[in-house]
Amino acid sequence: MSPYAISEMFMTPKQAANQVVIRKYANRRLYDTNASRYVTIDDLKLMVKNSLDFRVVAAKNGQDLTRFTLVQIILEIESEGHKLLPIGVLQQLIRFYGDKMEPILSRYLERSMNAFLDHQGQAEDALGASFDAIRSNGNGTAAAKNVASTDNLQLIRDEFDQLKAKLDQLD
Repeated sequence: MSPYAISEMFMTPKQAANQVVIRKYANRRLYDTNASRYVTIDDLKLMVKNSLDFRVVAAKNGQDLTRFTLVQIILEIESEGHKLLPIGVLQQLIRFYGDKMEPILSRYLERSMNAFLDHQGQAEDALGASFDAIRSNGNGTAAAKNVASTDNLQLIRDEFDQLKAKLDQLD
């Protein structure tokens, strides 16, 4: 049984039906089996940005290459000058590979990202409110600025505590 068939066994029918299968050939070309056309890494990047689920498999043996391909997309984005991943974070990630904490960190990162996405709107609202308060108090007295600053800091702390509580609930 091929790795491709094995990975399909662990998918729900809905996941399998909604997932685009991309075949990667030895010449490094990518073929979208749903659209019956060749695609590029940029096409896959757009699919990710548009929340279209896909799996990349080696055409020769069905090996799942999705993780490798996603890392390749991140490398290309980073090489364009975007710096989402600080060097220190990348170094720490490398140190965790092969460590006994690797599976724990992996689950933590996934849960943290999910919690962040779940609360992204609230965080943006709180940050926007903080900026609005800072702007509206820009011409005020020093005492008013201090009160606004304290209020904004409290908003940020409260939001952080809420996110932390959500993460704790996930464990």
